[in-house]
Amino acid sequence: MLAIFNYAIYVLFAVLVTGSLLPISSHPHWFIRGWDYPRVQILVLTWIAAGVFMATNVTAGLSARWGFYCIVGLSIILTLWHLIRIIPYTPLTSPQVKSWDSANSVSEINSMSETKSVSETKSPTSAEDPEPSAEDSKRLRVMISNVQEENDQFDTWRDVVLDVGADVVIVAEVDDRWAKVIDGLKDVYPEQVVQPQDNWYGIALISRYPVVEAEIRFLVQEDIPSIDALVELPNGDQVRIIGVHPRPPEPIRDNDATARDAELVLWGKELADDDRPIVIGGDLNDVAWSQSTRLFLRLSGLLDPRRGRGFFNSFHADRFWMRFPLDHVFHSTHFALRELRRLPHVGSDHFPIYIDLQLERVMKDLHEPLEQQVDDQEEAEERLDRAEEELGLEAETVDEVDGHPATP
Repeated sequence: MLAIFNYAIYVLFAVLVTGSLLPISSHPHWFIRGWDYPRVQILVLTWIAAGVFMATNVTAGLSARWGFYCIVGLSIILTLWHLIRIIPYTPLTSPQVKSWDSANSVSEINSMSETKSVSETKSPTSAEDPEPSAEDSKRLRVMISNVQEENDQFDTWRDVVLDVGADVVIVAEVDDRWAKVIDGLKDVYPEQVVQPQDNWYGIALISRYPVVEAEIRFLVQEDIPSIDALVELPNGDQVRIIGVHPRPPEPIRDNDATARDAELVLWGKELADDDRPIVIGGDLNDVAWSQSTRLFLRLSGLLDPRRGRGFFNSFHADRFWMRFPLDHVFHSTHFALRELRRLPHVGSDHFPIYIDLQLERVMKDLHEPLEQQVDDQEEAEERLDRAEEELGLEAETVDEVDGHPATP
């Protein structure tokens, strides 16, 4: 029996090692890319299996056999391999995005720019607070939520939205039913850009601040929309806010990562040339540490507020043992971070994510985006070429939004 148990452990470790190496490839097949997700789960499974294996073999007096040392060595190698990827998203490293603290950051910012002055007035807590202070007039609170199209817990979701009081809400998987729920929030969020669809890729952006410009864009596929909007803060500054939800690589419909990779590359290249304050968020169907996400961040020069703070796993909301950070908010170097947190369950398979940002342009001098690597442009072009070949990638289409001019 012990021999059978040991062989089972050897097979398990062979699978874990092979799966851990597969994401090195940029091949878009869902089976290859899927192994990029469960790095934490692989670590846990590795040490549970190794612990049971070592305890069993030590008890049996077989700790000197080659298999024992092989399992111990592979456990250490797997641990180091995965920690290299996930450690940057834990508090064990320095945060990439500077925290905003009214008591401390003001003096730091003023020392860098004599023309900047920031009030230390207490922040409002309600979405309906009138006449924000000078400091709060540059504050932007964003909530992103994949509501899961078939989810019918409308009241639960609405209560969370109203309780959080974000300035802008980006909603994924919006169908006609959810569009009606969103329309019912017009008293609080009068500015609404809504693209309902029945294919799990409808999307909406609602705002209590003026939406100066907006358009619905189809960058890669004609049934996968994004929202590109220009929102004006109370102090008059304008922020480009983008809501995205690319199609994931997954086995049920045999989708690979080609479309998602191409969309992230296109956004990365476009945003790199935009000097305005930018926030892009949504269900990226990709983990924070994947090749695709890191390539997007290097191409765009945007920041990931998760780095140095935590995973903030958003999917799967009903399976605590199999959760990944799939819902993201990235932003330009103009912002400091007030708060980042995961919100309560809203009946969806995704938890909503909430981020509170402070727009201070001088923060650009304090932030360090990921540096581009020598082969990033080549990798980006390869992903676009693959999309053109496999999907017939053509010029994007843009739908105008009633009441809002298109973004330039």
